Amino acid sequence: MKSTLALTPNIQPQHRLKPAMLESLNILHMSSDALAAYLNEQMLSNPLLEWSDQRTARSDDLYEQAGQFVAAEVSLKQQLRQQAAVLLDPADQVIAETLIGLLDDDGYLREELDALCGLVHINKTRLNRILSQLKTLKPAGIFAHDLRECLLLQLMEQHPENELARRLTEHLEALARGGTTSLCRMLHCTADQLNEAITLLRRCDPKPGRSQGAAAAPLVCEVQVEIEDGQFKIALTHSFSELIFNPMPIDDPTVQDYLKQKTAEAKSLLLAIQKRNQTLASITRAICLNQSAFFLRGQPLIPLTRHQIADQLGLHPSTISRSLAGKGLEFNGQLYPFSVFFSAQVRNDLSQDQVLRQLKRLIHEEDAEAPLSDQQLSDRLKALGCPISRRTVVKYREKLRIPDSRVRRQWARTALCRTPSGKIEK
Repeated sequence: MKSTLALTPNIQPQHRLKPAMLESLNILHMSSDALAAYLNEQMLSNPLLEWSDQRTARSDDLYEQAGQFVAAEVSLKQQLRQQAAVLLDPADQVIAETLIGLLDDDGYLREELDALCGLVHINKTRLNRILSQLKTLKPAGIFAHDLRECLLLQLMEQHPENELARRLTEHLEALARGGTTSLCRMLHCTADQLNEAITLLRRCDPKPGRSQGAAAAPLVCEVQVEIEDGQFKIALTHSFSELIFNPMPIDDPTVQDYLKQKTAEAKSLLLAIQKRNQTLASITRAICLNQSAFFLRGQPLIPLTRHQIADQLGLHPSTISRSLAGKGLEFNGQLYPFSVFFSAQVRNDLSQDQVLRQLKRLIHEEDAEAPLSDQQLSDRLKALGCPISRRTVVKYREKLRIPDSRVRRQWARTALCRTPSGKIEK
């Protein structure tokens, strides 16, 4: 019996965003400063848009604003979005937006693969394909899950010819202990070859998210939160309600099509602004309600994720990330990045913010001449109901920008040796 092979075309629909939807997503992501410059640009090309008289006192020179917008520094996540827009298919860019929003300050994607699949609702095959593409973005090492992978990604890009350096990433703990002789034996190499690999490894950046080229864009205050009679009062600092649609009744048939197009564009733009305002206000209210203990009583933040807020509001997690990126919330005279309200979960009833506060208090109350080691801090945190390992203490201590016990002891001794004039006694 002859076997025959039949080719069956597998046609899959490709979802392409309409221009109006794409504009709405871009406006949702923009800060108020960037949006103001963008709206001024739109007014130049659309005669049916204008600022009302309420704005005249606030208006600045159009070209100066546009120049500031163009010259503004771009944050790392904005750089990644721009690179992903070129590299990925439109259908994958929505997934990439969520993954970019999940990067921590060091540029790592710490979540496990199964958790990510559930978060973005795709299978592992597609997620791995998208992650493989995202890991090729600049700076090298971004989107790594841990230090080993971060170093490996950089070595593969910068020194693909040195296989020994890549194998060395599997033995970082042995390298930290200084066992070069045993490493030579395990890796079957000479001491000179090992030293060359170590040199390449040391040139890698263990925290690519912090040392990327362009500085992060300044935080922009978008929302003000006040408490009145135990209720949250939420106000947007810029609603752009001063932008109005001013129709031009012209009977000339030669410009009717032009006016019809500009009318549709103007109405679409105003609708996108209205949707942006509603989305930002509803997300802020949801955050306030979830973190009410913080806002009302000053208690530590509870565990909260963007996915939880998305579920409560019926939105996609990427919409939450896009709405809050680079934006801040003002409360009690202090400006908070929206990201701080999403406190990681250490245990079912314990947030990262609660652990950080306990750690900071323990170090503040320690004996300056005999500061607590990381292991001692870990033991005391466990006694307080915070089951944190020594390695996690190190990570959280570095997050708080607090040096280790050796440096804290040196600081204490230096302070004791200072004379009233500020000079150090010899």
